Amino acid sequence: MIEKSLHSSETKEQHLIKIAEQTDEPACMLVLTDFYLTEQPQPQQLWYWLNKLLARDYLPAYLVQAQLYLSGNTVEQDLNKAATIFEQLVERYSQSENIETNLHQLAFCHLSLARISHSRRHTAPMLMHYFYALQFDSVEAAEDLADMFSPDRAKNSQQTEYLAILQCVFLTLSAVFLQQQSDDSNDEPQQQTLLQHYAERKNQIQENIHRYQLTASQRDDIRQRVRLWNEGEHQYLMEEVVSYINN
Repeated sequence: MIEKSLHSSETKEQHLIKIAEQTDEPACMLVLTDFYLTEQPQPQQLWYWLNKLLARDYLPAYLVQAQLYLSGNTVEQDLNKAATIFEQLVERYSQSENIETNLHQLAFCHLSLARISHSRRHTAPMLMHYFYALQFDSVEAAEDLADMFSPDRAKNSQQTEYLAILQCVFLTLSAVFLQQQSDDSNDEPQQQTLLQHYAERKNQIQENIHRYQLTASQRDDIRQRVRLWNEGEHQYLMEEVVSYINN
């Protein structure tokens, strides 16, 4: 079984190398770097192909490079380098003529910058990048914020009630984004996974409502905040979060 698996892996590696060399297409080389990163870890080969892509100024390659510096995978972890690359990518993806095709990349860059800022306890840039990611329908950003504003962090009963509402808002946004992703996906297994996560978020919202005994009026407040966000009125939720943190 092991020999068969190894043979299969070697065959795939040879096949990917052949395609990358014959086509000279960056997308094919990127698949090969992913192979050396996730399926058959070989740092030297990974960086050989990644450097080829970086020499061509291929933007998706910078995403891989930034993630490697962020995680410390195959290189010494360097948050400054990772942040610099992510910031440059945000600028370049934002200036692209086909920005609509880069929304996922922009969301990921902002999410990564938010997490870097969070690790450094830099609140203002953290929130800025989280809300940018949220505007690009980032499930991860919504869930990070839901965790950040957990009622368990409250210092008194008034805060508990307020945070329960705020957490439900972010959990609802996460559920909305998950449903959108499921609707947009043509991959049935992926759809099922997304819908499962969607159901989990909805259950968590209901648990919050019952646990913290949120009133009908408070549930209306949650729906109102979500509605405003979905209609593009982002400043209300942003100002509310900033006001809470500042107080």
